Amino acid sequence: MPYQPKRRIPATWTVQAWNRGYADDPDPDVPVWISIAKFDALWRQTDQYIAVPGGTDDNQPEKFVRAGQWFSARKPMWMPVVGLDAQGLPGFTDGRHRYLWMREHGARSMPFAVSTSEAEAVRALCGTRYRTSWFVPPPVRVPLPAILAGLGLAVAGILGGARL
Repeated sequence: MPYQPKRRIPATWTVQAWNRGYADDPDPDVPVWISIAKFDALWRQTDQYIAVPGGTDDNQPEKFVRAGQWFSARKPMWMPVVGLDAQGLPGFTDGRHRYLWMREHGARSMPFAVSTSEAEAVRALCGTRYRTSWFVPPPVRVPLPAILAGLGLAVAGILGGARL
């Protein structure tokens, strides 16, 4: 099993019901577990690729922030929806920023919603045997004045105890 950081939080995924009420959909979405490293290498070859969230190739940077807020609140998240383009490379129908957030926060694998007809091809391109999806939460930043104030109180307590 690959290295897993100690401060990881599991992500909870659900398939978005685009076709709710259409029980006879001929090609419903199914979950496919992907390796983020394999998927990213393939996605990099498309014109959809976002190298850095909020960078020049990201036309909706606010979505990355919202995805992080949702994940940090530990709410269930819709799986990104992926399909294959004319060249046989995977691309997003929905969920680029959810994927980006997971990628940028240490995730190694996650499930995607893929149409039944393309599931085997996506699995062959970038599937994984791992069935865990977690992320490393962003570090909590404590302002320097708060740290210094806390240290001052600790020193005052030590000195006060020494006088007894």
